[in-house]
Amino acid sequence: MLTFFYQRKKTALACLLFTASLAAILWGCHSQNNTSSEPDADPEAGESYLHVTKLSPDAPHDVDTALEHTLIDAGKFDETNRLFDVWAWQTFIALNWPLEADGKPKSSISDEGKRKWEFWKESFEVFKDDGSKPTVWGGKKELSGKLGALVKKPAIEDTLILFRTSAVSGLVAKTTKKGHRVFVRDTADEVNQAFTSPIWDQHGNEVRYEIRMGRQEVEYIVQNELYNIDGQVKFSKAGNKVNFPSGDVTKEGSIELKLAWKILVKDVDDPNRYLSQPAYVYENDGSFHLAQVGLIGMHIAAKTVSSPQWMWATFEQVDNLETNPLEKVNGKPLQPSFYDPSSLSPVNLIPDTTAKVIKNQIQRVLPIPGATAALNKQVRALLKTHKSFLQYYQLIGTQWPTRPSAAPYSDTSVYKLPDAVVNKAGGYPTPTYLTNMIMETYFQGATTSGSNPLSAEEVVAIQKALMTNSINKAPTTGTTYNYMLGNEPAFYQMPNFPKNKDISNTHTVIFGTESCVGCHSSAGIASDIIKTSRNTDSVVYNTATAAGDFEWLLQLKAHRKRP
Repeated sequence: MLTFFYQRKKTALACLLFTASLAAILWGCHSQNNTSSEPDADPEAGESYLHVTKLSPDAPHDVDTALEHTLIDAGKFDETNRLFDVWAWQTFIALNWPLEADGKPKSSISDEGKRKWEFWKESFEVFKDDGSKPTVWGGKKELSGKLGALVKKPAIEDTLILFRTSAVSGLVAKTTKKGHRVFVRDTADEVNQAFTSPIWDQHGNEVRYEIRMGRQEVEYIVQNELYNIDGQVKFSKAGNKVNFPSGDVTKEGSIELKLAWKILVKDVDDPNRYLSQPAYVYENDGSFHLAQVGLIGMHIAAKTVSSPQWMWATFEQVDNLETNPLEKVNGKPLQPSFYDPSSLSPVNLIPDTTAKVIKNQIQRVLPIPGATAALNKQVRALLKTHKSFLQYYQLIGTQWPTRPSAAPYSDTSVYKLPDAVVNKAGGYPTPTYLTNMIMETYFQGATTSGSNPLSAEEVVAIQKALMTNSINKAPTTGTTYNYMLGNEPAFYQMPNFPKNKDISNTHTVIFGTESCVGCHSSAGIASDIIKTSRNTDSVVYNTATAAGDFEWLLQLKAHRKRP
């Protein structure tokens, strides 16, 4: 049996703009919370870079770095943040532009056709279960091992294959007879939402996920044989460091997408409000069945010259959490997919899995920033004039490094605030926290301690305890904090959870949820293969900050190379 030693530093990185002035720090830390009293107000007057002025299948692969530096030097932090939000929308539109069979863009965004990202590799095509080399870019979709046996042809080339997990699952915790926690590869590769559990919509259907990888990222992995564990170990022992290609305004760099899909219920969900298509969906018994699904979430991660810690943009379908009940679908009020206003069930917790209909209650903890909401209104109106279903999507936020050359916080003798939290991944990213409610549902009430990922059962046990006693006391100091609201001792947000060091700082109660770059800064790479006492191979991972260059797939998807 192949086992994996895996020391995961589950992070909830803060990110904010750090300059010499305290005012600049506070701006970055609170930018996610400072929403306008009129979030839809966005005057049309102003520089063109503050708006998406046209729809195009060609988006810049990075922000204008000269303009970015000019704005930052002038202290125009909100305008700089808008620059990245505009990039996010331009990229989202370009990725979802319909293409001809030869890959050329169609004339209108409202035309039918495969989207740009559909021509990209799926993660299971790159990280094959036998560790073999992926097919060339542009080659036919290849299913290896059990997956190939489960999913039936002939519709393989034009049909999505979706699992029950989001970005970073795939390891199942096991406890040895000596009490050591090790991790083995799950047979389906993707089992739960990010490090925790699935989510269910109001009809009891589980959300499915997939990961798509751009050409530059795939070719770097193939060239360095990082698609299997043996190749990663060889790469590491040669003294190499993972460094994915960066893009600039004119050249595409490494880019990765994480997509979430829900099953569309006939006569309830309006398919015109979604990017919808048929998909093979994975079931609990290991089988697949064909269903019509709609896109409900998309993460975009891009490594660029401006952002060596990557840029992170996340989108959601507008009906996920709230709707206007006066709007009708098939004569019935439009209802949220993941929230029932009449229910008294707790929000953002794993639901009762013994219920006849399992369903989540999800609410957004951090509001969409006012400037982002205003841009959403402007772009959605533009998309509406072109009769595109993309009008029913919204940008939640964009995370980017304000000081890209800044190294991650490393002083373990003292954990100075706010730096030990906000610069955990390096680059002083902003905003502080950024999550997609459909992909990181269970990270909204603060993090959980420990250096290993918790099983779904452990998370449920913690949540049941919190239901009866949500007010907790921080160790040593006895300071009260409310875990359910995200208030927690600072050490939960610091490297390696230093709860017994520099207590005056590490036990200060702060607010914390999760962060794209913070989570991905913990991603590692295989560095060695050792023999256990039972003569089985165990994989050792290098999980130093950014060891995997913010790419979880290397650690969580690669398999041993079979002879």
